Formats: sequence, C-alpha cells, structure tokens
Amino acid sequence: MAADDRPFVGYEDRLNRVLSYIYENLDEDLNLDKLADVACMSRYHWHRVFRAMTGETLSEVVRRLRLNKAANALIEDNTPVRAIAEQVGYKNLASFSRAFKLTHGVSPNAFREQGNKINSFLTVNPKEDGMYPVTVMEFEGAQAAGVAHIGPYRLIGSAFKKLGCSLMANSLMDNVGELFCIYHDLPESKPDAELRSHVAVSILSGFPDQLNGFDYFDVSGGKYAVLEHTGPYPTLKSAYDWLYGNWLPNSGLEPRDLPPLEVYLNDPRATPSSDLRTDIRLPLQ
Repeated sequence: MAADDRPFVGYEDRLNRVLSYIYENLDEDLNLDKLADVACMSRYHWHRVFRAMTGETLSEVVRRLRLNKAANALIEDNTPVRAIAEQVGYKNLASFSRAFKLTHGVSPNAFREQGNKINSFLTVNPKEDGMYPVTVMEFEGAQAAGVAHIGPYRLIGSAFKKLGCSLMANSLMDNVGELFCIYHDLPESKPDAELRSHVAVSILSGFPDQLNGFDYFDVSGGKYAVLEHTGPYPTLKSAYDWLYGNWLPNSGLEPRDLPPLEVYLNDPRATPSSDLRTDIRLPLQ
C-alpha cells in the first residue's frame, strides 16, 4: 500500500468500526453522539465525513442494517416477528412492518416464505483528486456580530437581508470585515424548525458594543483547511462532500470540534453566479 493512501484507510477503519458497533447494538439508541464517540471524532464532522464517504447518512445506515438483520433473522428460525422487531430496536410491530415492507418490498411474513438472505455492507464512494484547491492556513481569531436564524437552512436568506439592512441603516459598512455563515447544527440532529445558524460579519474598530438584534461572539483562530469554491451557491454541497469525503481522509489531519465557516468573498448582487467566490474554512487540530 502506498504511503499516501494510509490516511484514507484510517478513515475507512473508522467507518468499519462504526458499522460493526451499529450491527452489534441494533436494539440500542444509536444516536449521533454515541457513534461519533465510536469513531473518535467530533459529532459535527463525523457525520459529514460518514455521509460524504459512503453516500448515506448515519440514520439511513442504522435503518438499513436493522431491517437487513431482521430479514436474515426471519429465515434463520421461527422466532416470532414481534420478537425480531424488538431485537433490532422496533418496539412497535406495526412500525416495523411498515418500514420492512418499504425497504424490502414485501411484508415480514412474505419475506420469511421467500427465504433469501440479505447482505449487509457499507460502501465507500470512489476517491476523486484535484476537484477543488485546498490550502492549510493559520488565522487570527476575530470578534463577530451576526443575526441568528432558527429554522430550515434553506430559508436563511431572511437573515442575510436583516443583517444587510441593519448594517446599512446604522452606517456600519466601513466597520466590518468578512461576511460569513455558521451552521451550528447537523440537519439530521434535530427537526428543521430547530436548526440554528448565524449570518455574521467580523467587526472592526468603531462597531458598537451593542446593537439591537445582533449576537456577538468570537471566531476561533488557529489552523484551517480552506477550500476555494467558485460558482453558484447551490453547488457548495458538492464542495463540502469532496472536502469531507476525499480531502480530509487523505490529508492525515483531524478537524477541531467546531463547525466550518462559509465565507463569501464577493457580492452576489454585482457578480454573475458563475463567478461567485466562497471559502469553506474547516477548523483543524
């Protein structure tokens, strides 16, 4: 094995360790925190790495493995369907039967009659090289002020408008630095209506200590991986997937337990969407 492949293999080992833990504990509450601990990585970054490398979310894998294990148990012996459902974490038989039919196309009893076993496996997306430029850089910490957004991330545009209007109304455009966004929660970790994010600016001298409607906080300095993205904002998802699913596993580096910053380098009101420049800054240990 080539030396430059080893970091990626290390991340594959984490995937396999988590997969084994899931399969051996399918009757437990397999939440994000617990599985991130098994992987020895921050819950925020581990979920992104897992999804980018496999193409599935952790909850999708848990559900698939539960139903695959149940399918095999159905044809191994005559254990009652209700007991098998409980063995894989389903306390309600009707819920289990619906989920089973949705996944396997037939009811548990019909599957038992068919008698075909299911393979349980975790796929790893193929590696791609050179898709986005990434640089590891040191940044100084900064003070920031921002507008909080609670709710689905797709509706965060209202926070951008509120921030811009407040800065202009208070004549503060000359007292701010970079414009960025922080997504504090994983979309899968809670209902969309409870997701927390901030649209914010780094603040310079002359910015008021208190401004109605703004939250003030510090942005940590230190080492960051900076991915340079050029193009429409909706294509940022592919950049995130490549950063977490390819660059990070091959880098040999570990992320810090902080969400990345999405930094906007030019004005979308005066820039064609194909020329929009965005940095994804991933905090590193």
